Amino acid sequence: MKTLRRYNLKNQYYFVTIVTYKRENILLADPDLIWESWALATPTAWVLLPDHLHFLFNIENKNISDVIHHFKIGFSRKYRDCYHPGRVWQNRLWDHIIRDQNDFIRHFDYIHYNPVKHGMVRQPFDWNYSSIHNYSDFYSSDWGVLGNMDYTGTYGE
Repeated sequence: MKTLRRYNLKNQYYFVTIVTYKRENILLADPDLIWESWALATPTAWVLLPDHLHFLFNIENKNISDVIHHFKIGFSRKYRDCYHPGRVWQNRLWDHIIRDQNDFIRHFDYIHYNPVKHGMVRQPFDWNYSSIHNYSDFYSSDWGVLGNMDYTGTYGE
């Protein structure tokens, strides 16, 4: 496999998408395993779906590949111990370096709108596995109701 080189910018926000192996619907079986597996970074915004997750976080002085590798290994071990052996994640990840405030807001909103985009709920606040509940002062209660949002671009799904 070809070696992928990533940009590593210190004290920078990254948007990351990680997808399960063969898009298996395993992530909501035990969401606590996700949080037990984060050691090197704390997400600012996040959403868990059955087969993928999105995070937005500042890597501070760390390497993005190391942060995600550590997370994936930690989660995989915990998941296999609790459920079944085998692969958990697709190889690699999607990452995007946040360029400015508008880019930050666009990705922040995309994360919180994602369950609606995938038809899991009618509005973002109906999804329990999202950081949107931490930002109820930021979003109106009817923000993101199906049909109101248009996201074009690439988000690693």
